[in-house]
Amino acid sequence: MSSSNSLFKTKLSAHFVDAYIAEGEMVTVEGWLTYYDEKDRSWKPLDGEVVFYLDGREIGSTNAKLGQFSFSFPSPSIGKHRIDLKFKAEGYESSYKSLNFEVTERERKRRLMRLAKVIFVLILLLCISFFSIVFILRA
Repeated sequence: MSSSNSLFKTKLSAHFVDAYIAEGEMVTVEGWLTYYDEKDRSWKPLDGEVVFYLDGREIGSTNAKLGQFSFSFPSPSIGKHRIDLKFKAEGYESSYKSLNFEVTERERKRRLMRLAKVIFVLILLLCISFFSIVFILRA
């Protein structure tokens, strides 16, 4: 701290473990809580409570340990939603992070996952074919 009246700057960073959320699934948010150490001029991990709000309503909290946290909750209704994360503690500036997400039907997610698997297999087969052709031509 540079003076007795100043507060440490804090920062919340977060993301969804699965960005494509279907109805009935658990939603998991992972992230980091850090503070800025002016003496070392670097961001450092911070332990503290992070509170979660779904569409403006508090749904729970978790404690960041060594700066890392994870929080899971049941997916809300189909449609667009917002999760807000808030950190507030004595001696630190408050931090806020907001993430938007959409909940979709299970069948829609299944179809998308099936399509992604087919595309992955086709790319894998294409790579294997390419390397096989190169190997045959070099022999």
